[in-house]
Amino acid sequence: MAIRIKFSDYALKTDETLTQRIQFVYSPLHELFRSLHVLLNPRHHGTNIDWVLSIEKGLTKKFYQDLHYFSLFYELGVAPLLLANFKYHSNNLDDELQQLKAYLATYPVDKLLANLKKVKQNRENSFIPNLAKGLEWQDYQSQSSEDLLEDLAQKPSLVYQRLYHFIDWYRQNIFNKTWEERKIGQKILGEIKKQSQYLRQTSIREMFNHLESDRIHWQGQDLLVTKPFEETLLLDDKAVIMLLPSYFIWPHLFVDSFEQGICLSYALTQENNSYAINSKGLTTIFKALSDPVRLQILHQLADKPSTTQSLAQILLMSNSAISRHLQILKEAKLLESRKSKKFVLYQPTDLLTQVIPDFYQFFDE
Repeated sequence: MAIRIKFSDYALKTDETLTQRIQFVYSPLHELFRSLHVLLNPRHHGTNIDWVLSIEKGLTKKFYQDLHYFSLFYELGVAPLLLANFKYHSNNLDDELQQLKAYLATYPVDKLLANLKKVKQNRENSFIPNLAKGLEWQDYQSQSSEDLLEDLAQKPSLVYQRLYHFIDWYRQNIFNKTWEERKIGQKILGEIKKQSQYLRQTSIREMFNHLESDRIHWQGQDLLVTKPFEETLLLDDKAVIMLLPSYFIWPHLFVDSFEQGICLSYALTQENNSYAINSKGLTTIFKALSDPVRLQILHQLADKPSTTQSLAQILLMSNSAISRHLQILKEAKLLESRKSKKFVLYQPTDLLTQVIPDFYQFFDE
């Protein structure tokens, strides 16, 4: 069983028209809600259990009451409407929260209630195994969701006010510190850059394979996302797929519809954290960076992959001299190569920006 995503005839004309359907989203607010899901159900998120244990002492009884009261907002995903249905663009949590407040102030309450009731139904239906329910919702009291739905129907402004106070307390006391200490923003940006480069170099089909999820695959012209139910989503000529990589989401994969298309949230791929660097490795990296020619090579390759011959022409050097520099950069794991027909293309790895996050900003334009 799966969600079948069908594209319009125009989107399927070429790889380029299909690629135009894809947009990446960087959203600290999305991660905040995802982290609340982890706190609601830590047993299901072993990769973040150390984080849960480290912050538990700072969580109050009032926090847990609000966590369960608002659980319909994040227990089975994060509804796109909590990200203002992507009507705005911001990479700042303060701005995102202001946009959410403005959006909910005009969003029809009956639509929000319908969305949350559907979440409640999905939680209670047979899609979730009984054992998983027993673990996932063992501390959950159904009366909390009933109270939320009833309160929203009668006094939505008070519910929103309580939600904003809840989020504000959580971010000030827990989330902001977690965001900085775990470098979540850098990891998500690195993932977006990596997948965007892969999309540019290959195709949208290869990029979805590159997400390292066995639950996403192509069947003919359709994109299938494995789920315990059948659903078909039709994307018209103007529809988009919003991709939201997440630090907190594993082992889930969420697909949600919104008025301009669908959003798909997936876990960060493992390559992003695959480099183990010791003191010897750091020495090799800094030696490789100590030559101005190799810095120029990295600068050139930051924009697009190139061959030895192309670099030699741009830098006015011989092929053999460029090859020696490329080999040094590869040995330091700062470059990787791939074959494209009869050409060998070189491109930077993520290692350099892990060691020096703003490295490429030091070059003059």
